[in-house]
Amino acid sequence: MQDENCLKVGIEIHQRLASSTKLFCNCPTEFNGPNGINYTEIKSKNPEEACPVFEFSRRLRPTASEIGKIDKAAMEEFKKAKDFVYLHYPNCCSIESDSDFPKEINSEALEIALQFAKMLNLQVPDSLHIMRKIVIDGSNTTGYQRTALVGIGSEKSVIQTDYGPVRIGEMQLEEESATMVESKEGKVTYRLDRLGIPLIEVSSKADIWHPMQAKEFSEKLGLLLRSLKVQRGIGTIRQDVNISIKGGARIEIKGFQDIRSLDKVIENEALRQKDLLKIKGLLKGKKPEFYAAEMSGFFGNSGSKLLKKLSEGDLIGLNISGFEGIFKEHCGKITLGKEIANYAKVFGIGGILHSDEEFSKYGVSQEEYGRIKKELKSKKGDLFLLIGGKKCRDALELIKKRIAQLPKGIPEETRFVDGESTRYARKLPGSARMYPEPDLPEVPIRSLFESVKLPKTLEDRAMELAEMGLGAEMAAQIIRSRHLTLFEEMIEKYRVEPKIIADLILNTKKALERDGRAVPKRNIEFALSALEDRKISKKALEEVIISGKIDGLELISGKELEELVSEFKKLHGEKAGQEIMKSYGKRVDSSEVFRILKKC
Repeated sequence: MQDENCLKVGIEIHQRLASSTKLFCNCPTEFNGPNGINYTEIKSKNPEEACPVFEFSRRLRPTASEIGKIDKAAMEEFKKAKDFVYLHYPNCCSIESDSDFPKEINSEALEIALQFAKMLNLQVPDSLHIMRKIVIDGSNTTGYQRTALVGIGSEKSVIQTDYGPVRIGEMQLEEESATMVESKEGKVTYRLDRLGIPLIEVSSKADIWHPMQAKEFSEKLGLLLRSLKVQRGIGTIRQDVNISIKGGARIEIKGFQDIRSLDKVIENEALRQKDLLKIKGLLKGKKPEFYAAEMSGFFGNSGSKLLKKLSEGDLIGLNISGFEGIFKEHCGKITLGKEIANYAKVFGIGGILHSDEEFSKYGVSQEEYGRIKKELKSKKGDLFLLIGGKKCRDALELIKKRIAQLPKGIPEETRFVDGESTRYARKLPGSARMYPEPDLPEVPIRSLFESVKLPKTLEDRAMELAEMGLGAEMAAQIIRSRHLTLFEEMIEKYRVEPKIIADLILNTKKALERDGRAVPKRNIEFALSALEDRKISKKALEEVIISGKIDGLELISGKELEELVSEFKKLHGEKAGQEIMKSYGKRVDSSEVFRILKKC
């Protein structure tokens, strides 16, 4: 793993922007969490707005690109023949449902993207040309994603790491996809509230040669992105990783939400590719010969529950001559048999049965095992498998292609993160997936790029916050917090010590949410407004944030407090201060209490 000629990694980081509206319409971008807008508050006021306004369904088809070809990955998705259901919410319009033309590109989002291009020293074109990127997995109602190249890396576009420099390749401004809600056999449901939010995609060159370097690069680029007006929280930033090893092929891994496991996934993917090269060597260029046979209904009376269930629907057997034992070989953290079974899962099939495992553990009798071998004309040294389900024929064709590739090496493909490993998703997209957007004109950006101002970096902002009384440690915490935008909004809006607001967000809010208590933004604003107007004390903040009320927590001060102190002085003497704090601690300012006591 230490050999920089062995492992090559390139990273694409996708960051959602916090512009006020979406990229090609005027719908709002605010919502909480990866599953869409947070309608909890809306529901309490207007229950019908918490539900989709309507839903509709469609089936997407691939189209030819500007070079006249259909992308192979898009064609593979099309063969899955899925129906897509879309939930249309109050913060959506006719553009998300693909029933109207897109509006001009969001100027606020474009300016944020150009700010980052300037931070990274990218070369920016004179005009922005919006393209359509074919995507028919249902995540876009149109069957494509609108995207535009904003900048290309220069010799100065470099992120320094402990393992060496990593060059920036290019950056796009594009629209976010819809959110998947549910996936069943042949039907996928998406919600449209996230669709169309502006997104920056930044890609590196394949300069990364160590798993920890990939992690460090992602963390550093992520911190730079936080200097911009971006959304924060789970799902607002994600990474795609391209990996290859010497003698292997480029594998694109999609779906990193948390970079804490990034290095482990890279290590395991490199191990998987290394094992596949070993399998290639074991097969020594052997060409597999296939023989398939329909076996539906053959085992309706089987004592094996699994075999009986498979036999009730479509069931096909496949024999592979001379491949006995190969499915037992390691393929990363799993066996090759399980790796091949994952190819069937993209068609909604749970898995496969194969002869490199014990059929008896599934309750299959020796007689049934013998019949399977006979039907498939399987001989000594052969490998055979069974696959059942509605789309088992499509799945079998994909499996045959993958087995035929084993003696040749590693195929290029796109894979999903699965724990700390990966699983097959689809073929790797090619050049035949892009064509110009005919509904939108080119956008001159040269003068805008030259006029945009660089934002303050997080390091600069941390120093400023430390000087405002937060201290270096708390300043560093709030800068890296997903609630930084909320913090900056609150210190701008209320004349309350920044340290108090930071503690409220970093500690109080976090502790309450950990205990399962919701902390609406309106409650935070209500509490800070009350503190600013001296209606409550600092000690009452938590209770006011929880309840959203100040009943029974009103601050006692001025003449009323003087009278209270005088009364307690007569009753408790030297212990008056302690007794007041014990009885009215959340309703009085301790410094004011003891200042009055000194005068008594």
